[in-house]
Amino acid sequence: MNTRDVKKAWLEIWVLSWPLVLTMFLQFVVGLTDVYVAGLFRPEVQGAVGFGGQVLFFFSVFANALGVGIVAIIARSVGARDQGAMWHTARQGLLLAVLVTGPLSLLGIVLGSFDQLYWFLPEKVAAEGARLLPFYAAALLPQGVLTVVAAICRARGRMLVILLCYGLTALLNLAGDFLLPFGYWLFPGVGAKGIAMATMASSLFGALLALLVLVRQGMAVSDWRLDRQLAARLWKLGWPMGMLQLGWQFGSLALYAILGFLPAQAVAATAALTNGLRIEAILYLPAYALNMIAAVLVGQALGSRNRQRAAQLGWQVAAIAALVLSLLAVPVFIYSMELARAISPDPLVQQLTHLYLRFNMISQPFMAVGVCLGGALEGAGDTAGTMKVVLGALWVIRIPLAAVLALATRLGAVGVWGAMVVSMILQGIFMAIRFRRGRWQDIDFAGGPGKAQVNM
Repeated sequence: MNTRDVKKAWLEIWVLSWPLVLTMFLQFVVGLTDVYVAGLFRPEVQGAVGFGGQVLFFFSVFANALGVGIVAIIARSVGARDQGAMWHTARQGLLLAVLVTGPLSLLGIVLGSFDQLYWFLPEKVAAEGARLLPFYAAALLPQGVLTVVAAICRARGRMLVILLCYGLTALLNLAGDFLLPFGYWLFPGVGAKGIAMATMASSLFGALLALLVLVRQGMAVSDWRLDRQLAARLWKLGWPMGMLQLGWQFGSLALYAILGFLPAQAVAATAALTNGLRIEAILYLPAYALNMIAAVLVGQALGSRNRQRAAQLGWQVAAIAALVLSLLAVPVFIYSMELARAISPDPLVQQLTHLYLRFNMISQPFMAVGVCLGGALEGAGDTAGTMKVVLGALWVIRIPLAAVLALATRLGAVGVWGAMVVSMILQGIFMAIRFRRGRWQDIDFAGGPGKAQVNM
């Protein structure tokens, strides 16, 4: 590519990525606000809100995995300029989202109020959770629909639509977080459950708005019969991403467990891990936005049968992500102690958080490359390959190495931080190797690797 083409590609990536970054930032702010407002009541309310959010996120894995398959198939339809196939996949994706999340949502509404189900939580937290969980369960179905609509729009390059739907949803949620619990203006104060009610109401609004937008853009409201062939393709593309997300969540729990076994400083170490992850989450926003962009651009390029452009775009997005994450990591590395002091008053937690940030900022460029090339592989349909690389780096390298360094060599929390850096660097390298090999360019969604033509 000449200089003009490179500039054009970078501009295209920027235009597509900034609405996604802003969308994810708004979702991040909503999560923080939920926890903040819960803290204005009682500690057990804060614990219940945090638990409810985790439950909602856990079951959202199904819709997220479905979205990955939808992006891969629709992006190729867009590249091939096949409007019929695009809208057919969109309708089938929405139908599957309802069929998957609807029963789970209904089950949660019916059973969520039984605090006996939360026997593993402290008694007061379980009691608050029983009041909140039915509302979070009711939010699961509309959030599933909203997730699938976002995937459809992302594959079509309609990022401003995503920002519109999620942005208005977030603003409504933020307003509800204060209006419903405390009863301002015409709203009666309903207490802590107003936080969960705000999540439910805003999710329903967002889902209805998103569906209306799709209909206005040309999606027919007829022909909602289940296409089993297409459902099988979506399952084939989506299940590895579901396993990846679940494996990653359990991997995070494993790190907490390792820190919990430390003979000393266990409490401070777990607090430092929580603090470090919160700060890192802000850096992850542009990386994961570019991950989604890579999936769309690579999928569309393959749909137009331009394999060389697909490879070039994948590397370009990864390079941009590495540059952006490196620039963001530098001030965090330099001011790591100041950030640690701002988030915790405890000297030991501050020191361990400071070390966490110093260690993990080193791996940010590798993390960016791994995340973005993983997105490119997902857009090409190589979701199983992405799963193998990420879970391999996590469960074969990070968790065992963290256990050995933290417990056997008695490095403590520093050993866990070191294992995280090593695994993330290797994950970026392994992902780059897999992408460079190029087998993803020959993937057929119906029959796996080995066929150049995509069966739509």
